[in-house]
Amino acid sequence: MSLRIRFIKKVDYEPALALGEITLDDFVETFEAPLTFWSADRYESQWREGVDRLLKGALRSCLITSMLGSGSEPFGVWWKLYREGDYVVVQNQLLLAEVLGGDFDPDEPYRFIRDRQSCSADDGAPISEWVIGFDTIGSL
Repeated sequence: MSLRIRFIKKVDYEPALALGEITLDDFVETFEAPLTFWSADRYESQWREGVDRLLKGALRSCLITSMLGSGSEPFGVWWKLYREGDYVVVQNQLLLAEVLGGDFDPDEPYRFIRDRQSCSADDGAPISEWVIGFDTIGSL
């Protein structure tokens, strides 16, 4: 499978964190998911939902790896997924109010995914992207 996301360690002390890992083909990145706003189960549920949306035909989806707030002051990290034919383009981005353009609802994150941009609006620099084959994505 080209896309894999999972927790590799859950920490039981304060501050509660889970160490996770996302794999996109040969690229692997670890991340810390705070467990103060969302539980580990809530992250895993969102990841399954995010992948299932693509498998059911959605052209945009996401995987949230850090969530610390909602509404007008969201803060977190997500991996946006864009279906483009036989491929999925993946971009990593901070979840910030000024980026999202409205009150963020973590129960409906997909409506906040804007059209894919390959260059930054600020300075025109290329945005880091990973491209994986759609046919290599399976349910989580």
